Amino acid sequence: MSIGHGVVLLHLVVTGLVLVVLCLPFCCTQRFQFFSPLRNKTLQEMFTIILEMHDWLLYFMFFLMLTSFCAIIYIRIKYPFWSFINANHSYDWFLRQPGHLISRIPSRNKFIVRNQVITDEPKFFDKCAILLQKYYIPSDKILYECEAKHIEARITGHSAQMSFYIDKSNTEPTGVMTSYLVNVRDDMFPSLITTNYISYIVSSDSSTTQKLIATHIYNVHDKTPDKSTFILKKDVGRCGGLRPLTIFSTSLFYVDSNHKPKLAKDTTLVQIYKDNWHMVLDAIDSVRGFVLTLDIGAIQARVKAGILFIYALMRRGKIAAMYFIEDAHMLYEYVDDHGGKTLRLVLTIIMDTDLASIYGGFVGALAKISKQNADYKMLLVDSVGDNQKIIAYLERDSRIIHITTTSGAYYLVNWAYRHVWESNEVFILV
Repeated sequence: MSIGHGVVLLHLVVTGLVLVVLCLPFCCTQRFQFFSPLRNKTLQEMFTIILEMHDWLLYFMFFLMLTSFCAIIYIRIKYPFWSFINANHSYDWFLRQPGHLISRIPSRNKFIVRNQVITDEPKFFDKCAILLQKYYIPSDKILYECEAKHIEARITGHSAQMSFYIDKSNTEPTGVMTSYLVNVRDDMFPSLITTNYISYIVSSDSSTTQKLIATHIYNVHDKTPDKSTFILKKDVGRCGGLRPLTIFSTSLFYVDSNHKPKLAKDTTLVQIYKDNWHMVLDAIDSVRGFVLTLDIGAIQARVKAGILFIYALMRRGKIAAMYFIEDAHMLYEYVDDHGGKTLRLVLTIIMDTDLASIYGGFVGALAKISKQNADYKMLLVDSVGDNQKIIAYLERDSRIIHITTTSGAYYLVNWAYRHVWESNEVFILV
Protein backbone atom coordinates (compact mmCIF):
# COMPACT_ATOMS: atom_id res chain seq x y z
CA MET A 1 0.00 0.00 0.00
CA SER A 2 1.38 3.42 -0.97
CA ILE A 3 1.56 6.40 1.37
CA GLY A 4 -1.33 8.01 -0.49
CA HIS A 5 -3.56 4.98 0.06
CA GLY A 6 -2.59 4.86 3.73
CA VAL A 7 -3.61 8.47 4.12
CA VAL A 8 -6.98 7.76 2.49
CA LEU A 9 -7.56 4.76 4.78
CA LEU A 10 -6.63 6.75 7.88
CA HIS A 11 -8.94 9.55 6.77
CA LEU A 12 -11.88 7.14 6.40
CA VAL A 13 -11.26 5.57 9.82
CA VAL A 14 -11.02 8.93 11.56
CA THR A 15 -14.11 10.17 9.73
CA GLY A 16 -16.03 7.09 10.84
CA LEU A 17 -15.08 7.54 14.48
CA VAL A 18 -15.97 11.22 14.37
CA LEU A 19 -19.36 10.37 12.90
CA VAL A 20 -20.00 7.90 15.71
CA VAL A 21 -19.23 10.51 18.36
CA LEU A 22 -21.31 13.18 16.64
CA CYS A 23 -24.27 10.85 16.19
CA LEU A 24 -24.41 9.72 19.82
CA PRO A 25 -26.54 12.64 21.12
CA PHE A 26 -29.04 12.22 18.29
CA CYS A 27 -29.20 8.49 18.67
CA CYS A 28 -30.32 8.93 22.28
CA THR A 29 -33.65 10.63 21.47
CA GLN A 30 -37.09 8.99 21.55
CA ARG A 31 -37.04 8.69 17.74
CA PHE A 32 -34.23 6.08 17.83
CA GLN A 33 -35.66 3.16 19.75
CA PHE A 34 -32.65 1.00 18.87
CA PHE A 35 -30.50 3.18 21.10
CA SER A 36 -33.06 3.59 23.87
CA PRO A 37 -30.63 2.14 26.47
CA LEU A 38 -28.45 5.21 25.93
CA ARG A 39 -31.05 7.74 27.05
CA ASN A 40 -30.12 9.93 30.00
CA LYS A 41 -26.67 8.38 30.25
CA THR A 42 -23.30 10.08 30.69
CA LEU A 43 -20.79 9.96 27.84
CA GLN A 44 -18.73 7.32 29.65
CA GLU A 45 -21.83 5.17 30.23
CA MET A 46 -22.78 5.57 26.55
CA PHE A 47 -19.42 4.19 25.38
CA THR A 48 -19.70 1.29 27.82
CA ILE A 49 -23.14 0.33 26.48
CA ILE A 50 -21.95 0.70 22.85
CA LEU A 51 -19.06 -1.62 23.49
CA GLU A 52 -21.55 -4.19 24.73
CA MET A 53 -23.42 -3.86 21.44
CA HIS A 54 -20.62 -5.82 19.77
CA ASP A 55 -22.75 -6.96 16.84
CA TRP A 56 -23.51 -3.37 15.83
CA LEU A 57 -19.83 -2.42 16.14
CA LEU A 58 -18.79 -5.37 14.01
CA TYR A 59 -21.23 -4.32 11.30
CA PHE A 60 -19.95 -0.76 11.45
CA MET A 61 -16.28 -1.79 11.27
CA PHE A 62 -17.03 -4.14 8.38
CA PHE A 63 -18.76 -1.30 6.52
CA LEU A 64 -15.81 1.02 7.19
CA MET A 65 -13.28 -1.55 5.97
CA LEU A 66 -15.35 -2.28 2.87
CA THR A 67 -15.60 1.43 2.08
CA SER A 68 -11.85 1.85 2.52
CA PHE A 69 -11.11 -1.16 0.33
CA CYS A 70 -13.43 0.10 -2.42
CA ALA A 71 -11.87 3.57 -2.28
CA ILE A 72 -8.36 2.14 -2.70
CA ILE A 73 -9.44 -0.14 -5.55
CA TYR A 74 -11.11 2.82 -7.27
CA ILE A 75 -7.92 4.90 -6.94
CA ARG A 76 -5.76 2.05 -8.29
CA ILE A 77 -8.03 1.60 -11.31
CA LYS A 78 -8.49 5.31 -12.09
CA TYR A 79 -4.82 6.26 -11.54
CA PRO A 80 -2.86 3.05 -12.26
CA PHE A 81 0.57 4.71 -12.18
CA TRP A 82 0.64 8.03 -10.36
CA SER A 83 -1.22 6.64 -7.33
CA PHE A 84 1.99 4.69 -6.55
CA ILE A 85 4.23 7.78 -6.65
CA ASN A 86 4.83 9.92 -3.56
CA ALA A 87 3.31 13.12 -4.87
CA ASN A 88 0.43 15.49 -4.18
CA HIS A 89 -2.54 13.42 -5.30
CA SER A 90 -5.87 15.00 -6.11
CA TYR A 91 -7.55 12.79 -3.49
CA ASP A 92 -5.26 13.29 -0.49
CA TRP A 93 -3.33 16.57 -0.90
CA PHE A 94 -5.50 18.34 1.69
CA LEU A 95 -4.56 15.77 4.36
CA ARG A 96 -0.82 16.40 4.16
CA GLN A 97 1.09 18.95 6.16
CA PRO A 98 2.51 21.33 3.54
CA GLY A 99 6.15 22.29 3.38
CA HIS A 100 7.55 18.85 4.25
CA LEU A 101 8.85 15.72 2.55
CA ILE A 102 6.18 13.15 1.79
CA SER A 103 8.62 10.28 2.33
CA ARG A 104 12.10 10.43 3.85
CA ILE A 105 13.05 6.98 2.59
CA PRO A 106 12.57 5.62 -0.95
CA SER A 107 9.24 3.83 -1.36
CA ARG A 108 9.14 0.66 -3.44
CA ASN A 109 6.29 -0.20 -5.79
CA LYS A 110 5.60 -2.58 -8.64
CA PHE A 111 6.99 -0.17 -11.26
CA ILE A 112 10.49 -0.16 -9.80
CA VAL A 113 12.88 -2.40 -11.77
CA ARG A 114 16.37 -1.66 -10.50
CA ASN A 115 17.87 -4.53 -12.45
CA GLN A 116 16.79 -2.90 -15.72
CA VAL A 117 17.33 0.79 -14.93
CA ILE A 118 20.91 1.97 -14.43
CA THR A 119 21.24 5.36 -12.73
CA ASP A 120 24.59 7.12 -12.61
CA GLU A 121 26.31 10.42 -13.23
CA PRO A 122 25.68 11.60 -16.81
CA LYS A 123 27.68 9.90 -19.55
CA PHE A 124 27.02 8.19 -22.87
CA PHE A 125 25.57 11.44 -24.21
CA ASP A 126 25.57 10.02 -27.72
CA LYS A 127 23.21 7.22 -26.71
CA CYS A 128 21.00 9.73 -24.92
CA ALA A 129 20.88 11.92 -28.04
CA ILE A 130 19.90 8.98 -30.26
CA LEU A 131 16.98 8.11 -27.96
CA LEU A 132 15.84 11.74 -27.79
CA GLN A 133 15.93 12.13 -31.55
CA LYS A 134 13.95 8.92 -31.94
CA TYR A 135 11.27 9.25 -29.24
CA TYR A 136 11.16 12.78 -27.76
CA ILE A 137 8.65 14.23 -30.24
CA PRO A 138 6.23 11.65 -31.68
CA SER A 139 5.55 13.51 -34.93
CA ASP A 140 6.77 13.10 -38.49
CA LYS A 141 6.43 16.85 -39.08
CA ILE A 142 8.79 17.88 -36.26
CA LEU A 143 12.42 16.78 -36.02
CA TYR A 144 14.22 16.92 -32.68
CA GLU A 145 17.81 17.89 -33.49
CA CYS A 146 19.38 17.75 -30.03
CA GLU A 147 22.94 16.39 -30.20
CA ALA A 148 25.25 14.91 -27.59
CA LYS A 149 27.11 18.22 -27.17
CA HIS A 150 23.84 20.02 -26.46
CA ILE A 151 22.85 17.54 -23.76
CA GLU A 152 26.28 17.78 -22.17
CA ALA A 153 26.07 21.58 -22.18
CA ARG A 154 22.64 21.50 -20.52
CA ILE A 155 23.88 19.25 -17.73
CA THR A 156 27.26 20.94 -17.18
CA GLY A 157 27.42 22.81 -13.89
CA HIS A 158 24.79 20.65 -12.19
CA SER A 159 24.64 17.79 -9.76
CA ALA A 160 22.93 15.49 -12.24
CA GLN A 161 21.78 11.88 -12.66
CA MET A 162 21.02 9.95 -15.86
CA SER A 163 19.10 6.66 -16.07
CA PHE A 164 19.04 4.21 -18.97
CA TYR A 165 16.40 1.52 -19.32
CA ILE A 166 17.76 -1.72 -20.78
CA ASP A 167 15.20 -4.33 -21.71
CA LYS A 168 16.07 -7.96 -21.04
CA SER A 169 15.84 -8.75 -24.74
CA ASN A 170 18.12 -5.86 -25.83
CA THR A 171 21.71 -4.87 -25.23
CA GLU A 172 21.11 -1.23 -26.12
CA PRO A 173 18.96 1.09 -23.97
CA THR A 174 15.37 1.73 -25.03
CA GLY A 175 14.73 4.64 -22.69
CA VAL A 176 16.53 7.47 -20.91
CA MET A 177 15.70 9.94 -18.15
CA THR A 178 17.79 12.78 -16.77
CA SER A 179 17.44 15.10 -13.79
CA TYR A 180 19.64 17.75 -12.21
CA LEU A 181 19.57 20.00 -9.17
CA VAL A 182 18.13 23.50 -9.55
CA ASN A 183 17.55 26.29 -7.06
CA VAL A 184 14.12 26.96 -5.57
CA ARG A 185 12.83 30.16 -4.04
CA ASP A 186 9.34 29.69 -2.66
CA ASP A 187 7.87 32.65 -0.78
CA MET A 188 5.41 30.36 1.02
CA PHE A 189 7.75 27.52 2.05
CA PRO A 190 11.35 28.77 2.14
CA SER A 191 12.59 25.44 3.54
CA LEU A 192 12.71 23.98 0.02
CA ILE A 193 15.87 25.47 -1.51
CA THR A 194 16.87 22.86 -4.12
CA THR A 195 15.05 20.20 -6.11
CA ASN A 196 15.76 17.80 -8.98
CA TYR A 197 14.38 19.03 -12.27
CA ILE A 198 13.40 16.19 -14.60
CA SER A 199 14.63 17.41 -17.99
CA TYR A 200 14.15 14.42 -20.31
CA ILE A 201 11.95 11.32 -20.22
CA VAL A 202 11.85 9.24 -23.41
CA SER A 203 11.33 5.57 -24.18
CA SER A 204 9.94 3.17 -26.74
CA ASP A 205 6.54 2.74 -25.01
CA SER A 206 4.43 4.01 -22.11
CA SER A 207 5.07 0.95 -19.92
CA THR A 208 8.82 1.54 -20.13
CA THR A 209 8.29 5.24 -19.36
CA GLN A 210 6.44 4.40 -16.14
CA LYS A 211 9.16 2.01 -15.00
CA LEU A 212 11.82 4.54 -15.91
CA ILE A 213 10.17 7.35 -13.92
CA ALA A 214 9.50 5.24 -10.83
CA THR A 215 12.97 3.65 -10.77
CA HIS A 216 14.87 6.87 -11.52
CA ILE A 217 13.07 8.65 -8.66
CA TYR A 218 13.78 5.71 -6.35
CA ASN A 219 17.46 5.49 -7.31
CA VAL A 220 18.13 9.22 -6.98
CA HIS A 221 16.30 9.29 -3.63
CA ASP A 222 18.42 6.34 -2.50
CA LYS A 223 21.68 7.94 -3.69
CA THR A 224 20.97 11.44 -2.36
CA PRO A 225 18.42 11.18 0.50
CA ASP A 226 18.95 14.86 1.36
CA LYS A 227 17.92 15.87 -2.19
CA SER A 228 14.88 13.70 -2.80
CA THR A 229 12.30 16.09 -4.27
CA PHE A 230 11.56 16.51 -7.98
CA ILE A 231 9.95 18.96 -10.39
CA LEU A 232 8.21 17.38 -13.37
CA LYS A 233 7.02 19.31 -16.41
CA LYS A 234 4.18 17.86 -18.44
CA ASP A 235 4.31 19.81 -21.71
CA VAL A 236 0.94 18.69 -23.01
CA GLY A 237 -1.97 17.39 -20.91
CA ARG A 238 -2.08 16.39 -17.24
CA CYS A 239 -0.72 13.65 -15.00
CA GLY A 240 -3.87 11.82 -13.92
CA GLY A 241 -4.40 11.85 -10.16
CA LEU A 242 -1.79 14.54 -9.38
CA ARG A 243 -2.43 18.06 -8.16
CA PRO A 244 -0.35 20.53 -10.22
CA LEU A 245 2.04 23.10 -8.84
CA THR A 246 0.88 25.41 -11.63
CA ILE A 247 -0.93 25.15 -14.96
CA PHE A 248 0.40 26.93 -18.05
CA SER A 249 -0.12 27.10 -21.80
CA THR A 250 2.46 27.00 -24.59
CA SER A 251 1.94 29.14 -27.68
CA LEU A 252 3.62 28.52 -31.03
CA PHE A 253 4.28 31.48 -33.34
CA TYR A 254 5.76 31.96 -36.79
CA VAL A 255 8.09 34.95 -36.80
CA ASP A 256 8.73 36.81 -40.05
CA SER A 257 12.47 37.29 -40.52
CA ASN A 258 11.74 40.74 -41.99
CA HIS A 259 10.18 41.86 -38.73
CA LYS A 260 12.24 44.96 -37.87
CA PRO A 261 12.52 45.95 -34.21
CA LYS A 262 11.63 49.40 -32.96
CA LEU A 263 13.57 50.20 -29.82
CA ALA A 264 12.60 53.19 -27.73
CA LYS A 265 15.03 56.09 -28.11
CA ASP A 266 16.18 55.97 -24.48
CA THR A 267 16.84 52.18 -24.49
CA THR A 268 19.68 49.96 -25.63
CA LEU A 269 19.83 46.19 -26.07
CA VAL A 270 22.83 44.43 -24.55
CA GLN A 271 23.76 40.77 -25.02
CA ILE A 272 25.04 38.98 -21.92
CA TYR A 273 27.83 36.75 -23.11
CA LYS A 274 31.23 37.15 -21.46
CA ASP A 275 30.72 39.91 -18.94
CA ASN A 276 27.97 41.49 -16.86
CA TRP A 277 26.89 38.26 -15.19
CA HIS A 278 26.03 40.27 -12.08
CA MET A 279 23.15 41.73 -14.11
CA VAL A 280 21.69 38.24 -14.52
CA LEU A 281 21.89 37.60 -10.78
CA ASP A 282 20.34 40.99 -9.99
CA ALA A 283 17.46 40.37 -12.38
CA ILE A 284 16.73 36.89 -10.98
CA ASP A 285 16.89 38.20 -7.39
CA SER A 286 14.27 40.84 -8.24
CA VAL A 287 11.41 38.43 -8.97
CA ARG A 288 8.98 37.16 -6.34
CA GLY A 289 6.70 34.13 -6.22
CA PHE A 290 7.78 30.57 -7.03
CA VAL A 291 11.21 30.83 -8.65
CA LEU A 292 13.10 27.92 -10.19
CA THR A 293 16.55 28.77 -11.55
CA LEU A 294 19.89 27.34 -12.64
CA ASP A 295 23.21 28.06 -10.96
CA ILE A 296 25.13 30.83 -12.69
CA GLY A 297 27.76 28.30 -13.80
CA ALA A 298 25.11 26.25 -15.61
CA ILE A 299 23.74 29.39 -17.27
CA GLN A 300 27.22 30.33 -18.46
CA ALA A 301 27.81 26.83 -19.86
CA ARG A 302 24.65 27.05 -21.99
CA VAL A 303 25.48 30.53 -23.23
CA LYS A 304 29.00 29.43 -24.14
CA ALA A 305 27.61 26.44 -26.04
CA GLY A 306 25.34 28.71 -28.08
CA ILE A 307 22.06 27.15 -26.91
CA LEU A 308 20.98 29.99 -24.59
CA PHE A 309 20.84 33.68 -25.50
CA ILE A 310 20.48 36.40 -22.88
CA TYR A 311 19.66 40.00 -23.69
CA ALA A 312 19.11 42.91 -21.33
CA LEU A 313 17.10 45.98 -22.29
CA MET A 314 18.75 48.96 -20.61
CA ARG A 315 17.11 52.30 -19.90
CA ARG A 316 19.30 55.09 -18.55
CA GLY A 317 21.83 52.63 -17.16
CA LYS A 318 19.25 50.41 -15.42
CA ILE A 319 17.77 47.07 -16.41
CA ALA A 320 14.31 47.50 -17.88
CA ALA A 321 13.91 43.84 -18.88
CA MET A 322 15.89 40.67 -19.43
CA TYR A 323 15.11 37.94 -21.95
CA PHE A 324 16.30 34.33 -21.76
CA ILE A 325 15.84 32.66 -25.15
CA GLU A 326 17.05 29.14 -25.96
CA ASP A 327 17.45 26.93 -28.98
CA ALA A 328 14.59 24.42 -28.70
CA HIS A 329 16.40 22.00 -31.10
CA MET A 330 13.11 21.53 -32.97
CA LEU A 331 12.74 21.74 -36.73
CA TYR A 332 9.17 22.21 -37.95
CA GLU A 333 8.99 20.83 -41.46
CA TYR A 334 5.36 21.70 -42.03
CA VAL A 335 2.85 23.35 -39.67
CA ASP A 336 0.08 25.32 -41.38
CA ASP A 337 2.40 26.20 -44.29
CA HIS A 338 5.07 27.45 -41.90
CA GLY A 339 8.26 25.86 -40.67
CA GLY A 340 11.86 26.30 -39.63
CA LYS A 341 14.15 26.02 -36.63
CA THR A 342 12.65 26.91 -33.26
CA LEU A 343 13.49 29.29 -30.45
CA ARG A 344 11.87 29.18 -27.01
CA LEU A 345 11.36 32.17 -24.76
CA VAL A 346 12.23 30.52 -21.44
CA LEU A 347 11.99 33.48 -19.09
CA THR A 348 11.25 37.19 -19.20
CA ILE A 349 12.00 39.45 -16.25
CA ILE A 350 10.34 42.87 -16.52
CA MET A 351 11.56 45.69 -14.27
CA ASP A 352 9.93 48.64 -16.06
CA THR A 353 6.35 49.79 -16.65
CA ASP A 354 6.69 50.67 -20.35
CA LEU A 355 5.49 47.38 -21.81
CA ALA A 356 5.56 48.62 -25.39
CA SER A 357 9.30 49.28 -25.20
CA ILE A 358 9.75 45.94 -23.37
CA TYR A 359 8.13 44.16 -26.30
CA GLY A 360 10.26 46.16 -28.72
CA GLY A 361 13.34 44.96 -26.87
CA PHE A 362 12.19 41.35 -27.16
CA VAL A 363 11.63 41.66 -30.91
CA GLY A 364 15.06 43.23 -31.14
CA ALA A 365 16.59 40.24 -29.34
CA LEU A 366 14.86 37.87 -31.78
CA ALA A 367 16.22 39.89 -34.71
CA LYS A 368 19.77 39.69 -33.39
CA ILE A 369 19.53 35.92 -32.95
CA SER A 370 17.98 35.46 -36.41
CA LYS A 371 20.77 37.55 -37.90
CA GLN A 372 23.21 34.91 -36.67
CA ASN A 373 21.02 32.07 -37.96
CA ALA A 374 18.26 32.94 -40.44
CA ASP A 375 16.73 29.45 -40.11
CA TYR A 376 15.03 30.45 -36.84
CA LYS A 377 11.41 30.97 -37.87
CA MET A 378 9.34 29.39 -35.08
CA LEU A 379 8.90 30.61 -31.52
CA LEU A 380 7.58 28.74 -28.46
CA VAL A 381 6.49 30.67 -25.36
CA ASP A 382 5.28 29.19 -22.06
CA SER A 383 2.76 31.41 -20.27
CA VAL A 384 4.66 31.64 -16.98
CA GLY A 385 5.81 34.77 -15.18
CA ASP A 386 6.29 37.88 -17.29
CA ASN A 387 6.19 35.79 -20.47
CA GLN A 388 2.44 36.37 -20.35
CA LYS A 389 2.95 40.06 -21.12
CA ILE A 390 5.10 39.20 -24.13
CA ILE A 391 2.47 36.72 -25.37
CA ALA A 392 -0.21 39.42 -25.18
CA TYR A 393 1.82 41.62 -27.54
CA LEU A 394 2.75 38.73 -29.84
CA GLU A 395 -0.92 37.88 -30.33
CA ARG A 396 -1.69 41.49 -31.32
CA ASP A 397 1.30 41.85 -33.65
CA SER A 398 0.09 41.57 -37.25
CA ARG A 399 3.58 40.51 -38.39
CA ILE A 400 3.54 37.50 -36.06
CA ILE A 401 1.40 34.45 -36.90
CA HIS A 402 -0.10 32.56 -33.96
CA ILE A 403 -0.25 28.90 -35.00
CA THR A 404 -1.44 26.89 -31.99
CA THR A 405 -1.63 26.73 -28.19
CA THR A 406 -1.40 23.70 -25.90
CA SER A 407 -1.86 23.30 -22.15
CA GLY A 408 0.51 21.69 -19.65
CA ALA A 409 1.45 21.68 -15.97
CA TYR A 410 4.31 21.46 -13.48
CA TYR A 411 4.25 19.00 -10.57
CA LEU A 412 6.22 18.59 -7.35
CA VAL A 413 7.14 15.03 -6.37
CA ASN A 414 7.88 14.01 -2.76
CA TRP A 415 7.14 17.49 -1.39
CA ALA A 416 3.77 18.28 0.18
CA TYR A 417 2.04 21.53 -0.72
CA ARG A 418 -1.50 22.83 -0.97
CA HIS A 419 -1.14 26.09 -2.85
CA VAL A 420 -1.54 26.00 -6.62
CA TRP A 421 0.43 28.93 -8.00
CA GLU A 422 -1.02 31.21 -10.63
CA SER A 423 1.19 30.88 -13.69
CA ASN A 424 2.03 34.62 -13.71
CA GLU A 425 3.62 34.13 -10.26
CA VAL A 426 5.94 31.35 -11.44
CA PHE A 427 9.38 32.12 -12.91
CA ILE A 428 11.29 29.18 -14.37
CA LEU A 429 14.77 29.13 -15.87
CA VAL A 430 15.84 25.48 -16.15
